[in-house]
Amino acid sequence: MSGTLPLLLVFALVSYLIGAIPFSYLIPKILLDIDIRQHGSGNPGASNVSRVCGKGYGISALALDTGKGIISVLLLQQLGLPLILGFLAIIGHIANPFFCFSGGKGVATSLGVISFLSWQAGVVFVLLWVVVFLVWNIAGLSSLVAISSTPVVFYFFDGLSIVLWGVVALTVLIYFTHRGNIARLIKGEERKV
Repeated sequence: MSGTLPLLLVFALVSYLIGAIPFSYLIPKILLDIDIRQHGSGNPGASNVSRVCGKGYGISALALDTGKGIISVLLLQQLGLPLILGFLAIIGHIANPFFCFSGGKGVATSLGVISFLSWQAGVVFVLLWVVVFLVWNIAGLSSLVAISSTPVVFYFFDGLSIVLWGVVALTVLIYFTHRGNIARLIKGEERKV
């Protein structure tokens, strides 16, 4: 790790703001004049974009939201800064300053950060997400199963490390952002895409 405290703080903010770029809001707003927050689940995330606007728009939002996670940690790596700062991109997506510190649930941006840090974890994440989705057609359930695999894969390939503990904290955070989904899953009321 290198860099002074001011540099770390600057790029922590940069990572956060990269994550805050609201692609899942901008795509429907610019292309269809739809405020995604007023439709479907009201969540400005790729799953809701897919549900409301169609799978093509949802895939575009997913790709861009994943991309901002990758770009955040790639930038940090190029500058020799701690990659753990990349997790702030996920916080930027979830606690978006442009939406009064509300936002999406952080799954796509998490995938970008996770995949950059461990391609194995990224592959397992995607495979589990797809399999669960094909069986149940529920994005929230797919996301919860996929994120649950991440600490296990990181531990298997990297052992105990600060990044592993960051991933554990991320998993807890994603469960927290999906608390409404979990309640609906328990009641059998969760929406399908």
